Amino acid sequence: MAKLKYGIIASVVVAALAVAPLVVSQKIDASLKDKATLLEQNGLKSETLSKSGYLTTQRTFSLEVTDGKKARDFLLAQLVDKNAQYKLFAQALKEETEAGINEALNGLKFKGEMAYSNLLLSDVKVALTLNELPTAVQENLLQDKEASALILPLLTRGVLGIDMLFGNDEALKELKLKDIQEELKVEGGTVNVNTKDHTLKLNHRGESVYGSFGVAHQLILADIEMMKSKSELKDFIYNFTYNNEFNNKADLSIGNYALEIKDEYTNLNAGLGSLKANSSIEEQQKELQMKADYTFDKIFIGDSGDDIKLEKLLSTFFLRGLDTEVVRKLQADYNTLILNETAPSEEVLLNDLIALINHGFKFDVDVMLQGLTYDEVSLKDIRVDTKLEIAKNSYTNKQSPLALLGLLEINSKVKVHKDDRATLESLQLTSAEDFALGKAEGDYFVYEIAMKKGAISVNGQVIQ
Repeated sequence: MAKLKYGIIASVVVAALAVAPLVVSQKIDASLKDKATLLEQNGLKSETLSKSGYLTTQRTFSLEVTDGKKARDFLLAQLVDKNAQYKLFAQALKEETEAGINEALNGLKFKGEMAYSNLLLSDVKVALTLNELPTAVQENLLQDKEASALILPLLTRGVLGIDMLFGNDEALKELKLKDIQEELKVEGGTVNVNTKDHTLKLNHRGESVYGSFGVAHQLILADIEMMKSKSELKDFIYNFTYNNEFNNKADLSIGNYALEIKDEYTNLNAGLGSLKANSSIEEQQKELQMKADYTFDKIFIGDSGDDIKLEKLLSTFFLRGLDTEVVRKLQADYNTLILNETAPSEEVLLNDLIALINHGFKFDVDVMLQGLTYDEVSLKDIRVDTKLEIAKNSYTNKQSPLALLGLLEINSKVKVHKDDRATLESLQLTSAEDFALGKAEGDYFVYEIAMKKGAISVNGQVIQ
């Protein structure tokens, strides 16, 4: 009897597992049908072309813009809904007239492929490839055989496309542009495009978004009549964490970048050995702190013998003490003004700025230049560390703007290599007496510059 009972249980389990993919598939079908209806109501027509597979389903579909204005407004609304800071950007993209945006987008069509598991919760893979250009553009191509010969083969081969990965919560996790390796024949020459691993990755955790955007390699070569150019970017990566507009951070790096342009009048060469950057903004005790630091290595700009070289540039910025609520109000009032809604008066914006000043803030800026050469000028090492502060105050707009100078306190330390001081003196940027105020420290001269209540001093000596 027990064996029979277990056999029945086992049979039920097997049957459930067997039918599970069908149930999941039907639920996904219903969800996709609902989404297709929503898209169609918003100017995007989606049509399933084929469906196959049981445990794993593969679908092919098409996506066409049938009403450019509705599609644009729908997609921008999704963007702003999740990222309020893009409201101005979205508004700017709505400036085009209804007729203009419809002409620009109507008829734009993509072919897509989708793959997902019907048995286990897993990511959904989606590939979109540009299949047809907007109707107005296609009509113009019919009259331009050269443009048709250039563009239409790209569509036929599916060169322009993206691969996407969605989580089972339907949130976008990864977007990757398809690699391109094409030689395009244009009037008077050719353009070669070679790209590899252009990716956008997103990971949603609660209200936070963790993401990265990367470019492993991007090379564009042009050889057109009397002009040749080359643009090459390697190992670009941008990582970010976004919680809200006042709490986020990011870091960026570039392996190297090179640009060359040669024609009858120009012989430009520019390059960047590497770049590393970090930035953040966070709210602490109702005040904002914003930090950023940048490191540039081996910057070069040359044009027909006029060369600028810089071995290293370091810079850091630290702004703190801004009143969060005042900044939020200033941003809201400014956005309202730009969006041409019920615009605030100039006095409202002025009062916002004065409220920021009244609360006070501190701002530090540090810069270091090493190995700068331009024309006959060569500088080894110059460093400038500056601290600026406005203490809490009761300044009003009835006072003269010059009264702000009395609130401003600046302390700056300038450190100049002795050889650089000689070079700067020869350029006569300021008087010899000013250079003589420097305090010798080894191979450097130090200038401690201060401004307090409008008075300026260098190494303790007041400058008239």
